[in-house]
Amino acid sequence: MKFSSLRSDFKRTSLGRAILKSNLSELYRDTDRIFVYVLVAEWVLAIVLAAFVSPYTWSGHQRSLNFHLETAIVLGGTLTLFPVWLLRKHGNNATTRYVVTIAQAFWSILLIHLTGGRIETHFHVFGSLAFISFYRNWKLLIPATVIIAVVHFAGIYIFSESIYGVSRPEWWRFLEHSAWVVFEDIFLVMACLRGFRELEVGAERQAELESIQDKIQEEVETKTAELLESSTMREKLQLELLQAQKLESVGRLASGIAHEINTPIQYVTDSVHFAREGVSDLLGLVEKLETNPPTEGSAEQNTSYLEWVHRIVAESEVGYLRENLPQALERSTDGLNRVAEIVRSMKSFAYPDRQEMVPTDLNEAIRTTLVVCRNEYKYIANIETDLGNIPLVTCHAGEINQVLINLIINAAHAISEQLIDPSMMGTITIRTYAQDENVLIEVQDTGCGVPEENLGRIFEPFFTTKAVGRGTGQGLAVVHGVVVQKLGGTVAIESKVGEGTCFRLTIPIERTNQAEAA
Repeated sequence: MKFSSLRSDFKRTSLGRAILKSNLSELYRDTDRIFVYVLVAEWVLAIVLAAFVSPYTWSGHQRSLNFHLETAIVLGGTLTLFPVWLLRKHGNNATTRYVVTIAQAFWSILLIHLTGGRIETHFHVFGSLAFISFYRNWKLLIPATVIIAVVHFAGIYIFSESIYGVSRPEWWRFLEHSAWVVFEDIFLVMACLRGFRELEVGAERQAELESIQDKIQEEVETKTAELLESSTMREKLQLELLQAQKLESVGRLASGIAHEINTPIQYVTDSVHFAREGVSDLLGLVEKLETNPPTEGSAEQNTSYLEWVHRIVAESEVGYLRENLPQALERSTDGLNRVAEIVRSMKSFAYPDRQEMVPTDLNEAIRTTLVVCRNEYKYIANIETDLGNIPLVTCHAGEINQVLINLIINAAHAISEQLIDPSMMGTITIRTYAQDENVLIEVQDTGCGVPEENLGRIFEPFFTTKAVGRGTGQGLAVVHGVVVQKLGGTVAIESKVGEGTCFRLTIPIERTNQAEAA
């Protein structure tokens, strides 16, 4: 989009204009505050210069203060106190900004005068113009430039020594000084225009975002009202949403699960290849023995036959096969059992829940979830489990699986952000125990922790502190929705930045009437 088109649209956007006005007001207030300190500092500096740099006239061994100190106190006070009073009483005002600009320009002239026209002090002019440009208004540079040029011109004929440091400077010297000032003005004007454009574009983008947010909020409210019209439809959509979230989790974990399956399949394949070659060698040995059976003969012939048998047995490496073939078959069995375990866990995790709640083994749900999401944590965290002797809990197993996988992946992400050395490992600890009429599940990690200011918002939908693309802000909202709203339990969190986080789920063994009504 061209800037001219953007600016035209911006002028038609009242919200954008309001945001720009607010941003400019904030900019003006900050700059006013800077100038209060700058003007006071310049006054103190002027008095110091007048007292120690240019205050004395010498006559032999005698010296006395001259009029420079009075000039610094009186004129400097005028150039400071009146603008500071305006900044305090009438800040964020166009007239005040012009008064401050004029005072700042005269401050440069006064400091040059107090130092007897030292070339180093002339650089103060450029600093003054730079400070004035903080207002992002190039028009303020005009009076400052005019004042500096006029004073330099008058200085050729009136007080040349205090401006140029010599008694009779060339008449064109003021043009040289003015040219350098104009040279800086060119860049400062460009910077002011660019800065103002950035404020405009930023205000317009913020207005667009707020407009989009309002539209989204309206759509959400409309959809929510429609869903509330029918409790049956709402429950159905909630079940479909939860199942979609489960399938989304399965899809997100698919590559890791494929890797988990590929590893045992690989050593099953290797072991089967070894067993096939070993069986082929054994069958070859049997074939040789069958084609050359033993015959009755002399002891010498029998000894020769036995030597031949020992030789072909040694050539076939029967001893090596006897030792390693059972191990290969055992590895194959272990690998196939591992694959079967992963498939069973995936089936248990992804299978749609029944509409009614049933008694569920939470310990088994934890073990199943750890198998499914193992690739998410195995490179960054060790798992420690302390699964107590707990009763069955009436719930939807699929919803509990979804809660657990969200907490475990959240813990893994927190640990990955905390670890500095990739070779180090964090720890995820999962505990279960019974307490009164509830079962408690604790998921604790050694991750980065949650800042205190975010603890009250972590269960809000779409709120996340993770980087863009890594978190959707729905995981903990699902945890809260299932445990609190559906099961009538509670979710507590204890976290300390830099040390870790512990989520404590309290789930009633039997669903309460309040939860059923919800």
